[in-house]
Amino acid sequence: MPSVNTGKKTIKSIKVYKDHVTLTFMRSDKIQISKEAFISTYLYEGKAISQKEIDKLLEITAQSTLLHYALSLLNKRRYSERKLIDKLKAKEDNWSAIKGVINKLKDNGLLDDKTLMEDLIVYDDSRKIGKNKIIKRLKDQGIPDSIIAKAHFSSSNELKKAKGLLPKLDKKYAKYAYESKKKHIYSALISQGYDIDIARQVIGDTKKDNPKKEKEKLTNDYLKIKRRYENKYDGYELKKRIYAALVNKGYKHSEIKIVLEDSYDENDF
Repeated sequence: MPSVNTGKKTIKSIKVYKDHVTLTFMRSDKIQISKEAFISTYLYEGKAISQKEIDKLLEITAQSTLLHYALSLLNKRRYSERKLIDKLKAKEDNWSAIKGVINKLKDNGLLDDKTLMEDLIVYDDSRKIGKNKIIKRLKDQGIPDSIIAKAHFSSSNELKKAKGLLPKLDKKYAKYAYESKKKHIYSALISQGYDIDIARQVIGDTKKDNPKKEKEKLTNDYLKIKRRYENKYDGYELKKRIYAALVNKGYKHSEIKIVLEDSYDENDF
């Protein structure tokens, strides 16, 4: 029979399943709650409960569902508080339940933006990533600006990391003329997140190839450019195009003159 308690519903039956519990009320309406919600209070057939009590059971159920989901996410990878909240909102837009889950995770040390930031910095340091790129990655991960502001990046460590990249970059751009190679290395360091002053210090250590090897690169570039243009241009126009292309590759006038001295009058340029 319906409860004589105004505003309350009387539990007609309780069915316990593997992953939830179903409460059916006298008027045949029913709700599904989690086992955590079921054991949070004393429920039995014939008990009359208020809408406030029902809402509490549903709140615990929502929180239980979201907590299990959050733990499954954290079992695969680490999240910042903001990123995890976004994930939970996409699952169920219940801010009260989400807040409860976040607080539980923080209380148990499973969600800590400061520790996550420190670990990400150590990881990126090991990969020789510069400060500016690290900060951007931290922001992308959802770490708050207030926490990022407390991170320390020493100039000496930044310079050490950047210099550690020089052998690899020097090899990568070995085919370029010396000046062009320095420009490429400089751009690569800026792209990797280093400050301008750090990049400038590092390219100052870039070694120039021996004159014989540098001349070989110039000669090879000259022949490639000449083959590219000689079907379209001739005479002075051809010489001008070749010269401009070689300058664009980073060769100096004096270096170009040595290779081309048999091909044009030096006063042409």
